Amino acid sequence: MNRAPAASSEQGAAAGRWLWVLGVAGVVFAARLREVHLHSGPTPALDQWDAEARVILVPWLQGKLAWTDFLAPHNEHVPVWTRLLAWLQAAWLGRWDPQLQATFNAALHGLFAGVFAGWLQRRLALWPAAGLTLLIILLAGLPFSWENSTWGFQAHTPLALLFVFLHIRGSFERAPGSAGWWLAQAAGVAALFTYGSMWAAPAAVLATALWTGAPDRRRWLAAAAIAAGGLGLMLYARGLQSPLATQSLTAHTPREFLAAGLLQLGWPAAWPGAAAVLCLPAFLLALQLRRAARAENFDRVVVALAVWAVAQAAAFAFARGGSYLGFTSRYGDLLALGVAANAIALWRLGSAAYSWRTWGAAGLAIAWLATLAPGLHYISTRAHTEYFHQYSAEWSRLRRDAVRQYLADRDLAHLSAPEVRSVLYPNPARVAEVLDQPGLADLLPVSLRPNATRVRGDFISAVATRVRTLWAAFAAAGLILLLLAAWLTWPAPAATVPALTLAFDPWRWPLLGLLAVTAGGLVFLWPKPLEFSAEKRWLALLAPPGTVAELTFHITTKTTFPPDNLTGGANLVPGDFRNLFYGTHIDGPGFIGEAQSSAFPITSPWLIIPFAGFPASEGNGLHLRIEDASGATLTELACPGPNPHFNEIDFWAADVRHYAGRSARLVFYDGRNDAEGWVAAALPQAAQGPERAATFRHDRSSEPTRFGQASLGVIALVTLLLCVGTALTSRPRRA
Repeated sequence: MNRAPAASSEQGAAAGRWLWVLGVAGVVFAARLREVHLHSGPTPALDQWDAEARVILVPWLQGKLAWTDFLAPHNEHVPVWTRLLAWLQAAWLGRWDPQLQATFNAALHGLFAGVFAGWLQRRLALWPAAGLTLLIILLAGLPFSWENSTWGFQAHTPLALLFVFLHIRGSFERAPGSAGWWLAQAAGVAALFTYGSMWAAPAAVLATALWTGAPDRRRWLAAAAIAAGGLGLMLYARGLQSPLATQSLTAHTPREFLAAGLLQLGWPAAWPGAAAVLCLPAFLLALQLRRAARAENFDRVVVALAVWAVAQAAAFAFARGGSYLGFTSRYGDLLALGVAANAIALWRLGSAAYSWRTWGAAGLAIAWLATLAPGLHYISTRAHTEYFHQYSAEWSRLRRDAVRQYLADRDLAHLSAPEVRSVLYPNPARVAEVLDQPGLADLLPVSLRPNATRVRGDFISAVATRVRTLWAAFAAAGLILLLLAAWLTWPAPAATVPALTLAFDPWRWPLLGLLAVTAGGLVFLWPKPLEFSAEKRWLALLAPPGTVAELTFHITTKTTFPPDNLTGGANLVPGDFRNLFYGTHIDGPGFIGEAQSSAFPITSPWLIIPFAGFPASEGNGLHLRIEDASGATLTELACPGPNPHFNEIDFWAADVRHYAGRSARLVFYDGRNDAEGWVAAALPQAAQGPERAATFRHDRSSEPTRFGQASLGVIALVTLLLCVGTALTSRPRRA
């Protein structure tokens, strides 16, 4: 009697699952379209002139394209799929249109988000699936990853996400040897030809399978083979790079690597220790799964995704940690997958908690969300995103005008202006070589062609432009589909994944203790390892015991500036650090003249003088004037330089052994009003030898990486508390 309603309910649930996928895909597609519509441009940019045009399109137009050209390394990557899509667009549609590429990439981002959310909807009950789907939409739709949205070259990002997810999911949820399992292995191989670091996906499968004791060794044997091949491919590509090209980018010290890696693990929050909060759910879930052969494969997928995200953070830290400590928009989508994995782990742990653990799970959830939400808001509305949105139209105009003007008169000067090279391509000759190829200009959008004649492919670009203007309609349609999907799946059965069972493991607290000891030990890579106060460290560098006290500084030449307004006159950050200096950067570098300190007695063989600015530049100088008892000048010792790098300081060891008992004063000579038009110094410090300057220089060099020290301190504290709590409360549950 109930078969017909049951069948109808099943059909409705099946339709709801498809609508769920389409709804999420539609909303994310719309969000990416909006970014492309508002902030992209018609001109190829940066790597496209090399990896797409020089390697693929020019040989194709010359009739010399070979399949091996698609496998040519680009930095440490082999972006086969990106090149293939660019070539197919040119060959089939007659286009090399970055906005058309970005429109297609938006669809790929929507596809990945829909597939991932559909997986959650099939595995979880409606409410947790809905909450996690909302998070997926936010992570996939917010503009923090504007590079991946607006730069047509970035097709490999959504493809990497899709291939990685399909590989990890299929490796665990499909029986080894089945068609689905083999497709998952194929996806793992395909991922290797996106980013060089995608060998971490099969490596994560391998690590998770071994850690959890997953049955059937074929799960990890295939993963090991793919990971080894991917690692070899990446090392081969990296080996072909010029050492000069990688030297400045790669992390040079363990401190740089740890600081950069721990920052990326805390994405999107940028405060020390954020990684300890945002990565904790997946870490705790992994501890629950240790040697759990009967664990749910759903949980194995979650842990493997989190492990993969950790590997991405480590890869970014190693490959880019030497040049920049911060977030990069094009890596945001990859790190966001780790956030999603931790959110799922948080739900799994929370739903399994009982007794007092419920309060612990609730506290972790509150802390996790309180860390995530402000970070997402900041990187989506401020920082690099705000800067890009402010200047995207101007950069697009610069690129378009430069290419259009070059095509009109073939004058390389149009491509050579510094402001053009920074947003188009650093090597104008390479751009000219590409544009001079017969037939290439006809592939470009009509707005770049000086004669504006219509050619094959312009219709496709016009259609894509129209599609981008309809982003709001796609968003509305996606939301309607999601609501309809929720209505259809409401009467469907509850979650297909059984609840997680919190099991006793006698090794859990020793593992936590080992991690706490390791994190605490790594803190000692830094000088003054237990000093976590930046203010106290700055004072130890710039005003230690023995520093000359009560000096005043004043301008000695005619000026319109207040004569004693030299405190903080240095172009340095942070402000508290800057205010320990005196200098001639007074409301900018416009001051020209001289300034000096009050006199002070020389009471030590050496003086260590912290300085900043450009004392070694022509027209400038930082001197130590030696005076006799009457105040007459005996001599002046000049700071030999070199000039510190921007926002850096150095330490001058001045030899005053021959002037014991004399008086001295610091003198600033500022003869420039350009960017190098300022000199600054902090108060002199008494020293017995010059080696103290080297010690200070070493201590100062560690400051940019202190984020790592603070993060390790937080991780050590959190894991120590977990270790103690676990040791005190973990007992085998009685039957």
